[in-house]
Amino acid sequence: MTGRLIATGALILFFVLVAGCVENGDGPVAPSGLTEDEKAEAVRIALANATVQDYLHGDYEIADVDYNTVTHAFRGVERSETVPTVAIKTKDAQLWVFVDLEKETVVSITKNYIRTPVIMPSVTQPISTPPGGETPTVPPTVPLPTPLDTH
Repeated sequence: MTGRLIATGALILFFVLVAGCVENGDGPVAPSGLTEDEKAEAVRIALANATVQDYLHGDYEIADVDYNTVTHAFRGVERSETVPTVAIKTKDAQLWVFVDLEKETVVSITKNYIRTPVIMPSVTQPISTPPGGETPTVPPTVPLPTPLDTH
């Protein structure tokens, strides 16, 4: 559950950052929306890409298909374009595949790994239950004082 929240938060942050690039008036304006045929074509192009196929091991889910902005920087020049984006969820990653429908190519791929956080047991969590039924707890540790004069 926590891993899913982190992935969702990362996805929201990504879209907020990308959306901020469009609203300043310098970037391209997103078209009104994709038709079902355009969405199907974007998914077909994305899934046919060799790099995307390498990332798709086992089960995956097409989470969303919508317009998004991708920015390329080369030799100090930035170029932004709004293209259909296919969001794909796998067991261990979230992919965003940016597609050019006219050229029928993948423009860019972004991959974020889904990490499951390690949950450490609390200090007072029971270690084991003895036969008598009482549950012992781990006492808190007390740091030893540091000697002041060691020379």
